[in-house]
Amino acid sequence: MSDPGTYLDYASATPLHDAARDAYVAALDTFGDPLRIHRYGREARRILEDSRASIAQSLGAQPDEIVFTSGGTESVSLAIWGSVRAIRELGHRIVVSDVEHPAVYGVGHTLETDGFEVIRVPVDDTAQLDLDEFARQVRLPDTLMASVQHANHEVGTMQPIAEAARLCREARVLFHTDACQTVGRLPVDVSKLGVDLLSLSGHKFGGPAGVGALYVRRGVGVSAYPCGDDRERKRRAGMENLPGVAAMTAALSAACDELGDEAARQWALSDRLRAGIAERVPRAALHGHRSRRTPHITCFSVGGLDPETLMMALDDRGFAIGGGSLCSGAPGDPSPVLEAIGVPGTPSFPLSVGFDTTEAAIDRLVALLPSLVEELQGVEASSSEALARFRVPELD
Repeated sequence: MSDPGTYLDYASATPLHDAARDAYVAALDTFGDPLRIHRYGREARRILEDSRASIAQSLGAQPDEIVFTSGGTESVSLAIWGSVRAIRELGHRIVVSDVEHPAVYGVGHTLETDGFEVIRVPVDDTAQLDLDEFARQVRLPDTLMASVQHANHEVGTMQPIAEAARLCREARVLFHTDACQTVGRLPVDVSKLGVDLLSLSGHKFGGPAGVGALYVRRGVGVSAYPCGDDRERKRRAGMENLPGVAAMTAALSAACDELGDEAARQWALSDRLRAGIAERVPRAALHGHRSRRTPHITCFSVGGLDPETLMMALDDRGFAIGGGSLCSGAPGDPSPVLEAIGVPGTPSFPLSVGFDTTEAAIDRLVALLPSLVEELQGVEASSSEALARFRVPELD
C-alpha cells in the first residue's frame, strides 16, 4: 500500500484510528447478548450503554435518543422510512434537496411505491439549498418530513440546517439531516441545530465500516426497520455490533478531542489544494461553495477527461482519489450533484483530506496533475480521432 499521506478519499472511508482499533479488540471477548440478564449479557449491556452515553454527549443529546445501526445508509433509511411510517395517516409528502446522498433517494423511491410523494428542492450553482422554495414546500398540506444533508458528500457545500430545521418546526414537519460528512470533523450539536433526526457513520471519522448511529429526538416515533425483534428500544431489529459500536465510540471521542485544530488544519490543506488546481490544472473547474463548505472536501472536473483513466494513473503514482458520486454509479458516469448545480453530463473528481494528509502530499499532487491531465487529454483526443476515422462498412 502507498504512503497513507497520499490517500485522498477520506469522504468515502477513513483509516481506522488507533483508539478505535484498541476498543474493537478489547470488545471482541464480550460475546454476551445485551438483552440477557446473566453476567455475560450485563457486561455487553454495560459496553453498549456506556457507548450510547458517550455518543450522545458528543452530539449534545440524551443517551436514550441514540440508536445504533449498521452504518450511514441504514441510519438514513431508518430516519426517513421509520418516521413517516409512524405518522403516515397525517400526510404523504416528503421534501428533500436536489443534492442528497443516494441513500436518501433510495429510501424515497421505496416510499414512492407505497404511495408517498418525494419532492426535490433545487439548489444554486454552489449546491446551496433554495431556502425560499424549501419553506414553500414544507408549508404545503400533507407534508410529513424533510431531509437535507448537513454537508454534501461530493462538493462539500454545507447547508443552512438550523434555518431549515426552524422552518420545519414552524410548519410542524419533522426534520432529518444526514451528518455523515460533518460528525467528527466539525462541532455538531443537535440542540443547536434543532433537528429531529440525525444520521452518522463510523467509518467517516476513524471508526470501522459497518456501524453507525441515528439520533432520534425524544417524542419522535420511529417504526422499526426492518421489523423482527425489540432491539434499540424497538426502533431497529438485529443484534448490535458490539465491537463496532465500541470502536466507533472511541473514534468519535478521539476526533472530538482533536476537533478544533484538526478542522483548521484540514481547511488549510483544502485551500492549498483548491488554489493549486485553480492556478495550475488546465481547463479544471472547481465546484462547491468557496467558504460555506466542510473542511475536508475539494471537488473539481475537467471536460473531456475520463475519470477512471485519471484515477488509475494517479493510483499508479501513489495517489488514491475518489471519482463520481459516493456509493453510487461508476467513476465515468456524469455526476448527479454536478447536474443539479448546472454542470450536466460531467464526471467529478472529489478529493478529501484527513488526519494523515500532509502539505507535502498536497504539493506533490498539485505538481503532478497539470502534466498528467494534459497527457491524458491528449490520449483521449487521439483515441477519439482514431474512432472518428474508422468507419464500419454499411451492410446492403
